[in-house]
Amino acid sequence: MMKRKDFIPEEHVKLRGVFRKTGPLVVGIGVIMMIIAFVDFFTLDMFEEPKYFWMFFVGIPLVAIGSFLSSLGYGADIARYRTREMAPVVKDTFNYLANETKEGVEAIADAVQKGKSKVIEAKECSYCHELNKMDAKFCNECGRKL
Repeated sequence: MMKRKDFIPEEHVKLRGVFRKTGPLVVGIGVIMMIIAFVDFFTLDMFEEPKYFWMFFVGIPLVAIGSFLSSLGYGADIARYRTREMAPVVKDTFNYLANETKEGVEAIADAVQKGKSKVIEAKECSYCHELNKMDAKFCNECGRKL
C-alpha cells in the first residue's frame, strides 16, 4: 500500500506550508484594515470626512484572498474532518434505505426473473415474430402453423 508521505511530493508540502502561513496573515491584515476604516468612519464629527475609509475597500479583497489561500493550505484537513463527520450518517442512510426497500427490490427481481423465464419458454413465429406458448400449435397473432 502506498503511504501518504510517498504520494504527496515535497514541493506540495512546502507550498501548503506557505499557504498555511500567508493565508491567515493576509486575512488578519484585511480584518485590521476594515476595523480601522470602521473606527475612522464611526468616530467622525458632524461634517468631517473619513481619512481611512479606503482601507475598507482594500480589506475586503484581502480577506477574500487570505481565505482562499487558507483553504488551499488547510483543504485536506477540512476534507478529512468532513468525511469523518459524514461517513456514519451516510452509512446509516444507506443501511436504512437498503432495509426499507428490500421487499420492493426482491419483488422487482422476482418479476424480472419470471418475465425472463417466460421469454425463454416461448416459441417465436417465423412469419410475424410473435412469442407464443411452448405447447402452441398455431401463432396467436397471425394464425400460421408453428
